[in-house]
Amino acid sequence: MKTNFNPPYQYLSSPGREGKRTLKQLGIFLLLFIPLSFGACKKSLELQPLDAYLDNDVWSDPNLTQVFVNNIYDQSVLAYKDGGFGWGAQTDELYGNFDWTNENLYVRGEATPDNQTTGSLNNWNKLYGAVRNTNIFFANVGRLESGSDDEKVKRMTGEVHFLRALAYFELLKRFGGVPIITKVYDVNDRNFNEKRASWTETETFILADIEQAITMLPAVYGADTDKGRATVGAAMALKSRLLLYAASPYYNKANDTKLWVDARDAAKALINYTGAGYALYGNAASGNHNKTYLDFFNSEVIFSRVYSGLQRADRYNTVSRDLSPNGYNGYSAYNVVQQMVDDFEMADGTKFDWNNPAHAKDPYANREPRFYSDILANNQMFKGRLTAFYEGGDDSPQSPFSPWNASKTRYCVRKMVNENHDWNKQDYEATQWVLFRLSEIYLNYAEACAALGQDGEALTYLNKIRTEKAGLPAISASGVALMDKIRHERRIELSFEGHRYFDIRRWGIAETGSKSADGIRIKKQNDGSFTYEKFVVQARTWAPSFYYYPIPRTEIQKNPGIEQNPLYN
Repeated sequence: MKTNFNPPYQYLSSPGREGKRTLKQLGIFLLLFIPLSFGACKKSLELQPLDAYLDNDVWSDPNLTQVFVNNIYDQSVLAYKDGGFGWGAQTDELYGNFDWTNENLYVRGEATPDNQTTGSLNNWNKLYGAVRNTNIFFANVGRLESGSDDEKVKRMTGEVHFLRALAYFELLKRFGGVPIITKVYDVNDRNFNEKRASWTETETFILADIEQAITMLPAVYGADTDKGRATVGAAMALKSRLLLYAASPYYNKANDTKLWVDARDAAKALINYTGAGYALYGNAASGNHNKTYLDFFNSEVIFSRVYSGLQRADRYNTVSRDLSPNGYNGYSAYNVVQQMVDDFEMADGTKFDWNNPAHAKDPYANREPRFYSDILANNQMFKGRLTAFYEGGDDSPQSPFSPWNASKTRYCVRKMVNENHDWNKQDYEATQWVLFRLSEIYLNYAEACAALGQDGEALTYLNKIRTEKAGLPAISASGVALMDKIRHERRIELSFEGHRYFDIRRWGIAETGSKSADGIRIKKQNDGSFTYEKFVVQARTWAPSFYYYPIPRTEIQKNPGIEQNPLYN
């Protein structure tokens, strides 16, 4: 049996010094093996591929086992277009300029079990590929000799429990309850009759893996080459998110108070966790909000996936170029829609309103600090010049500079963009995708407290985000109004990070994200002022089936025991 690997690239230096040394040793072994093969067999030559290792090698050397584990991160930990922007382009956050993740199948109401391609965000096959590899690990890790770096083996086992939990959570939030597979199917298996578990059964299975991971993972890693691996905090953050989903209205239709208590306690346990020194980072009012995403492994980051700047990684490390306007030789790949722009508050914490003459005259003036760190609008300083999204400007569809790459809404994403990087010299750079950060946990906690009527505690943590992160005035509210404030804060603080798509589903209001994607036409006047006219960039269609993704029909053909999600044919 051979175990195949794709070289992992999610770490700054993967698979680490010991992995690189092992790969080099393996290459020497192969070179020595070639002449022996010629002597032993002249009719056929069977050489081991450089990206594949003999099964016995993998499970006899912890360093090779670690390379195998590294590969599972690539399948389980989604990033950038697959983990945030593709989702956002299916909601009232973004418009996808190039349909990179086939998001238009959904916004046009055309998604079916037959068109869930490998390029879509469905990812059933990829995630079950991750599950298979985790199960291979659990089936074989016992073959490693006792005493052969037992601490490392324990840590890897914790990593794999976390990665399997994460893969199943990604399946759960897309499809609902799914088949729970713990065995390793091989070529001798001909019949597949695995039934779908319920939502609660799938949640329970995930929680068991999380609890195992918490007992086996370290709080922090000492070596730089290990940063980006799962930690206790990462497992606790996944637990917080999972239990918040479980307590939410769409999944908790009976409004079981215990589920909200569990969600509250999971979030507070991580807030109180002292093992890793988590703290808010990057104050928007000071102009450094983007540091949360650009400064690797800062105090707010609980778990992130980092891509090397040594080689291009399928758009996962060309994000600064990909999000920037065409006039800067960028791609404007995901365009912020007008509804998202309008939801950012004014600097004094009041709502923006087009019916207010002062707001309408200069809609980008006196907005809250996160507006300027997250969104690139017209006439803002960016990379040494003012942006020009107005009709005929350098960043408009009429621009002489790659007009096909212009933003259709006349806005680009600034969040996560490194303005100091010169993508004209090299399009890729070292980048970080933050999967879990402390601000989310504060908001998870605030939401659960508000659902339990603990308004004072909810306000405390909501206002930590507003005052410490956003530079906005604290608010006071209670009851339904407080919950609305918390939902609004999630929309702004967690924008473009992959939350909105699933938040509006767990709240049972998914259709609100399927309204038209609006943009703005801007005309420059002779006196240098601008006029603004909203217009529809993309009409969208809502289908009630879209609370869940369809299970690909090919998977049901393989296993007729799998029941399709409701309202799909």
